[in-house]
Amino acid sequence: MIRRNNIWRFLEIVPGVVTWLTLFLPIAASFFWPAGVATFVLVFDLYWLYKSILMGYHLVSGYYHYRRDLKIDWLKKCRSLKKDPSFLNCQDIYQAIIFATYKEEIDTLMPSFEAILNSDFPKKRIIVVLATERRDYLRAQKNAQILTKAFGKKFFKFLVTVHSDIPGEVKAKGANVRWAGKILQKYITFQKIPLENVIVTTCDADSRLHPKYLSSLTYHYATNPNRIHRSFQPIPLYSNNIWQAPPFSRIIAFGNSFWQLIEATRPWRLINFSTHAMSLKTLVEMDFWDTTVVNEDSRQFWRAYFKFNGDHEVVPIFIPVYMDAVLAENFWQTLKNQYLQKRRWFYGVEHFPYVVTQSLEKKQIALLDRLVKIYRLFEANYSIATASIYLAVIGWLPIVFGPGFRETVLAQNLPIIIRGLLGFTWLGLVTSMIISTLLLPPRPQGFRKRKYLEMISQWILIPITAIFFSSIPAIDAQTRLMFGKYMTFRVTQKKVISQTA
Repeated sequence: MIRRNNIWRFLEIVPGVVTWLTLFLPIAASFFWPAGVATFVLVFDLYWLYKSILMGYHLVSGYYHYRRDLKIDWLKKCRSLKKDPSFLNCQDIYQAIIFATYKEEIDTLMPSFEAILNSDFPKKRIIVVLATERRDYLRAQKNAQILTKAFGKKFFKFLVTVHSDIPGEVKAKGANVRWAGKILQKYITFQKIPLENVIVTTCDADSRLHPKYLSSLTYHYATNPNRIHRSFQPIPLYSNNIWQAPPFSRIIAFGNSFWQLIEATRPWRLINFSTHAMSLKTLVEMDFWDTTVVNEDSRQFWRAYFKFNGDHEVVPIFIPVYMDAVLAENFWQTLKNQYLQKRRWFYGVEHFPYVVTQSLEKKQIALLDRLVKIYRLFEANYSIATASIYLAVIGWLPIVFGPGFRETVLAQNLPIIIRGLLGFTWLGLVTSMIISTLLLPPRPQGFRKRKYLEMISQWILIPITAIFFSSIPAIDAQTRLMFGKYMTFRVTQKKVISQTA
């Protein structure tokens, strides 16, 4: 249970207050200082133009690394590793995959297990854990029986765990996988396998690992001399059902994948997201996952960072893990589910009090490093909530509300300058259009070639999706935290239609 003292509550309030002030101050200032607001907006637009160009560069770089790594025979590289005292013997490494499931049907889980079976990594060194919840016992046991019958003898070990709610835990993925991790530890200890020789990947039920993921992960882990203080992050591609998803859901799915490609080329900024991997030894030293937060993946990075006094980084693995885009029974339910998923993700602002308070305590970590980490976390949440609204709306407020301002030279030129600056950002959109088509899985039967035109033209919706599925859910999440309306985990419905090859 999180102990919220006055400092903690103050830090929960700060992000929301700053966001709301940022949104309201330009409205008020437009009445008595429209020129100042206009100047600020121009500077803000220039800043985002710079960020757009920078992110476009890193997106292209990330895609290059992605295509390059897909061509590498990682298993061969593992087998041909030269003897080095800092390397682990790849033949001694076991891969454990934990699938956290709650309310998912067998149609979601079956393709995820089949993907592991298609892996080029030796099955005799793969351990699969199906982590279920007692509050979904009947469905979970039915799924477990089907999966055990289909896959039980095809891996080194197939474990099924049942997590019961424990007082003080948030009903979320973190509590489930922590329970599963502890049972996995007992099994590994019983088998007398060194904990350092086991890499644990935590997955959602719809995560379908690329055939080369486990061998690439093994190589990066075995050759990293500081492997115990590292996390390993593949590239999530939300493409399993991308052809069937509606345009706004596709844009958001690609945007999520693009951000991970961008961050993977900037490993000094990279933080655990969704499917990620760590050594079992690391997990044991950290006491596995946090059970008191909604977003356990990103919190895992911060816990490791402070646990090891700053000696923790995330290593990018440029191999994809295929996942589902949000898709429900009808358009409006999909719309609702997409919003709720983004709000849950943006509730990652809950880490801000933890990071600040831990930074104050961990004097062993360089002050500059702590300050940079705090700034990046705050800036990320602040930008998500405010940027798209500023770019689309705030720039016009001085003209609308400023008395006499519209007659000035600045006001006459402001729309032209803003349109010109924002026009350059379309270069980034064109880059996104091209890469999104390159990342598409094969076109399923029943879809005509003209569907590609829809896939390209959908990007004109980006200003709308940025406001309604980035800014507004981020503001919603920050406001809830600000008023102490704490969120719990909500499983996002993702209708299963097709499987990515």
